[in-house]
Amino acid sequence: MKKKLSVLIVDDDPNIGDTLTDVLNAKGYDAGFVTSGREALSIIKKKNIDAILLDIRMPGMNGVETLKRIKGQSPLTSVVMITAYAEDELVNHARANGALHILSKPLDIDKIIGFLKKQEILKTIFIVDDDKAFCDSLKDAIEIHSYDVAVVNNAQEAIKTFSKRKYGIILLDMKLDGETGLDVAEAIKKQGYKCAIIMMSAYKKEFQPLLDKAGQINNFIEKPFEIQDILKLLNEISRKRLKEVLAA
Repeated sequence: MKKKLSVLIVDDDPNIGDTLTDVLNAKGYDAGFVTSGREALSIIKKKNIDAILLDIRMPGMNGVETLKRIKGQSPLTSVVMITAYAEDELVNHARANGALHILSKPLDIDKIIGFLKKQEILKTIFIVDDDKAFCDSLKDAIEIHSYDVAVVNNAQEAIKTFSKRKYGIILLDMKLDGETGLDVAEAIKKQGYKCAIIMMSAYKKEFQPLLDKAGQINNFIEKPFEIQDILKLLNEISRKRLKEVLAA
């Protein structure tokens, strides 16, 4: 069963919080609402939260201080700040401390829904590698962080699987049963769906000329790698694409 994206609204105005929570739950998200930063921090200690909509100005602990603490506890959580003040020193502090974007009140619900839909897609990971033990280990390590992960072990199955379900990010080995990962990447792109592709290989020097020639492959990670390295790269890709949606 597909996991619902978890969303937390943090705002001292109960009218905004209750309304937005009801809308998001009706859209199929797992949405909750609290009125203070301390309540938000208490929740993320107990539960993984994918996205937080956080008011900048709140009594007690303000949104920027809450943001700093959220980033310390849950660095992979996407935090979008919301404010009724266009020009505000706290807005600049929020940007400097890792806020994904600043949204002005009254909130554009369609933009919020678009952002969450994009995040849902970016939470789906497709691993293509002929090393089954490596795939199983990587899948388990990534899934802990609230990703929906699928695995295949050969090129043709990868192309066929992707035609049935579109994934946000592909982790693709450079060498696959007689084909290169770039061949698979090209076949997937011909299906007309734009996804992020991360190439993987223990032989970067060997494949560098092909990567240079391909041009459109911007993400590469060299094996062996630490799980924190791949999580950091996944987060960087997601932040970039989510910012594009929010800024549109």
